[in-house]
Amino acid sequence: MSEIDAILQAEIDDRVINGAAVLAGTVDDDVFSLCVGHAENTRQVPMHLDTIIDVASVTKAAAGVTALLVCHSRGLIDFDAPFTEYLPDFQAKLFRPITVRELANHTSGFGDVPGQKQRLYFDESGAQMLRSMLITPPPRPPTAHADYACWNYILLAMILERCTGSSFPDFCEKEIFQPLGMADSRLGQSPPTGGQERLAQTMGTDAPGQISDFVAARIYRDGGSTANAGLFTTALDLSKLLRCYLRHGAVPGRPRLFSEASFAEAAPDRQSQVDGYRRLGWAIWDKWLHEDAFGSVLLHSGWSGQTILMHLPRKFFAIVLTTRCGDYERAKRSRFAIIERLLR
Repeated sequence: MSEIDAILQAEIDDRVINGAAVLAGTVDDDVFSLCVGHAENTRQVPMHLDTIIDVASVTKAAAGVTALLVCHSRGLIDFDAPFTEYLPDFQAKLFRPITVRELANHTSGFGDVPGQKQRLYFDESGAQMLRSMLITPPPRPPTAHADYACWNYILLAMILERCTGSSFPDFCEKEIFQPLGMADSRLGQSPPTGGQERLAQTMGTDAPGQISDFVAARIYRDGGSTANAGLFTTALDLSKLLRCYLRHGAVPGRPRLFSEASFAEAAPDRQSQVDGYRRLGWAIWDKWLHEDAFGSVLLHSGWSGQTILMHLPRKFFAIVLTTRCGDYERAKRSRFAIIERLLR
């Protein structure tokens, strides 16, 4: 589509992004792909569908929520149980019991404080941040609408580790990436499958293959794990994951990744057309989407320039991975303009 190429070329010309990989398809077939620009600005390495990129907060949905669905299918997690049942070493006082679902949907009350520069749990040490998570109370009671915060997904990674007896990266590797053939995906560091020529550099990093999110970077650097950011993956690998969701957890020729009943916990609905409203962590709406998509899509975006989306009734997915280097709002608006054209 010449319109999509024009949007991306304008973004590159105006130094909003360095490059992009776009892939769209159905359950069975790819229907559109386009790669333009570069994986970063200094080496001029071209973007490809197998370029390995840190996808920032897309990690929350692709790794965090998927791991929750796997555990729910196995009876390891009840989404409506208080999260402290799975994290008994949490010591801070709560306004009332907070469920796992409320953490996933960003309605828990854990969040940033307006006007305060730094996050309540922040420390230069990633290990200390994880310790602080267990003694820092939420600044507000649970909310009716999503109050988006990484805090929730750092706690969820702790819960997943307690429930599975495995580190969060190891669990995702064994129970998600390997079954789906996502060989170029890894949490906390770039996968060994990619040489330097396949690594992208995202905003706020010093070199390709580094984590852009400053909290996740410290936690993984210091030996911890988190589900808020830190996933390295490719457009091709993400297409395998999204096809699994379009099949409601089924994997051809292999056991189901998660059950139909567990998928229903995250399936899109028409409960609230509010920007940021979530279904088990997946957004079901964005102000840049056409209203026709409301109630039919699951999506998530990443700060450093990535958006993935599924249209469930049409069994269609769209992936737009960019190496953002400029204006956040313009970059996001352009990604959704591309997705709108792919949905036509």
